[in-house]
Amino acid sequence: MQRLSPWALLVASAWCGLVSGLLEVAAIVVRKRTIDENQLYGMSRHFVWLIPLINLVIFLTVGLLVLLPLARGRFRWLAARLLAALTFIPPFWAAFPQIYGLAGFLLVLGVTSRFIPSLERHAIGLRRLVRSSFAAVAGLVLALAASVWVADRIREWREEARPLPPRGSPNVLLIVLDTVAAQHLSLYGYERPTSPTIDDLASRGIRFDRAQATSSWTLPSHASMFTGRWPHELSVGWKTPLDGAYPTLAEFLGSRGYATAGFVANYAYCGSDSGLRRGFTQYRDYVFPRLTALKMAVMVDRTFEGLRAFDLFLEEWLDIDTLRPAVSLLKRLVDADLKRAQVVSSELVGWLSGRRQPERPFFAFLNFFDAHHPYRLPRATFHRFGEGSDDDRGIDPVEDELLRTHRPPSEQTVALVRDRYDDCVANLDEQLGMLIDELEDRGALERTWVIIASDHGESFGEHPFIFRHGLSVYQTELHVPLLVVPPRDNAEKRVVTETVSVRDVPATVVDILHVKAGSPFPGDSLARFWKGSSPATAGRAAPDQALAELVPIDPFRMNPGHTDKRWPLAALTEGDWSYIRRDADARELLFNLRVDANQSRDVGGDPAAQPMLEHLRAALSRLTAGPLTPERFSP
Repeated sequence: MQRLSPWALLVASAWCGLVSGLLEVAAIVVRKRTIDENQLYGMSRHFVWLIPLINLVIFLTVGLLVLLPLARGRFRWLAARLLAALTFIPPFWAAFPQIYGLAGFLLVLGVTSRFIPSLERHAIGLRRLVRSSFAAVAGLVLALAASVWVADRIREWREEARPLPPRGSPNVLLIVLDTVAAQHLSLYGYERPTSPTIDDLASRGIRFDRAQATSSWTLPSHASMFTGRWPHELSVGWKTPLDGAYPTLAEFLGSRGYATAGFVANYAYCGSDSGLRRGFTQYRDYVFPRLTALKMAVMVDRTFEGLRAFDLFLEEWLDIDTLRPAVSLLKRLVDADLKRAQVVSSELVGWLSGRRQPERPFFAFLNFFDAHHPYRLPRATFHRFGEGSDDDRGIDPVEDELLRTHRPPSEQTVALVRDRYDDCVANLDEQLGMLIDELEDRGALERTWVIIASDHGESFGEHPFIFRHGLSVYQTELHVPLLVVPPRDNAEKRVVTETVSVRDVPATVVDILHVKAGSPFPGDSLARFWKGSSPATAGRAAPDQALAELVPIDPFRMNPGHTDKRWPLAALTEGDWSYIRRDADARELLFNLRVDANQSRDVGGDPAAQPMLEHLRAALSRLTAGPLTPERFSP
């Protein structure tokens, strides 16, 4: 190290940064594909080249500010050891995320220090290796970046080469309002005016008053809307993506000549790694405002989390908060905000404006995330309900009180978070209205069917200790809005009071687009309610039944009183009745929703309800053909 010129040291730093990034990418891929229970990557598909690029910048910065001064002084020996440790710590952290960051760094530093003397004895050969391989290493990073770009271009070329559908074929715009509960919309009788836009859209088309999600969390519900399959038929779990066992709606429509595009804000369960991307020519998930892309690199992520933990330690134990301004600044720079509805809408409008084949009909999918926890409005946004007091530290009042008291939170605390949620729902409704106005001004809705739904609802303690979603199959989490708005020249106005499932969305879409021939989607078209389609065929759900399934977990560890965390749950809704069964012990619940909309009184033991209980029990067993697999839950 002592013989290296400043230029050679920077070249070595750059080479180590690229190699470190490539090793980190390899560690992530190998871990996800072999030993990791969580098969979701949780990051943009561009990580394969962004991580090496970020590491390159980090290593050059460290080389200039740290290694170069060290190499010129009395601690030259430390420069080589530090550079070697920095090269191998990212892949180590990526391969073993469960190991505490500082412990991992010290371990790698100790191991690499043992090998440095041997490397120093072969310094000339090492320099030759760096010089001879630098172009290859940099070229590999460029090739990885190009592979993503080329894959996108190939999908576009294939779409443009497909024959056009018949002239005049309509478009479909599927809008999913993530986490928007029907019970919190004025459209469905909520006392607050949360949904004037949705109310107006419902007046133009078909409103479904008893639409049911197929699960109470995002991925299985979206997967059902894309495949027409029940959750127990699919691969999706809390840590497993949708596989290719069944074709998706985007795949089918793409093969029929439709342009397909998805614009999503739920990174965790609608990103490209979720499997929902399959079949879309365009699919936009992650955006990187400010310096948020840096957190994809484990060096940035671990360092920032360590700094935040140290700041919390100083504050709680030593009553020192001198680091808070710096931590807050870093948080604003590198922590990703929610991808707001305005961004998703802009992506759709931009795509529509830039299409090279505007005559090709399209299937577009939007996922809006603004109503999801932590229920935060954009800055400087008007609070319609409550005082809108947000905690800058991101502490959830309900979670905080549950963990401290192990008792249901107070009415005031629940009211506070409900106000925040309703604010977000109302703001999302306003953003939806702005999008619809923009599309109408552009003439994009003249021959477009608009389908608006939600993937699941939200609980606010209506049942003890159950908050948010993914924990139960009560109506608070299953009853969702569903609207079908035809093009202006094909106006249908109807209110459907029968029970329906979002699982029927694919069958409905292929029906209204007149491409049912060869359709792989089970279920029944909801168009039967306004044009008299055929009833359900044998072996499928009756027209007025809706199945929902869940392997519950408590990802936020915030419900100490909720004991059914692992056991598969299923709910069957038929007319006024809701039947719930837990497979672990065959525990059953039966509710009459007409007289008990809050599901507070189980009537399964009433003699008068026994015929309905036996009927729904048999129907649920027939539909599921066996229980959900608890293996999808990983503690």
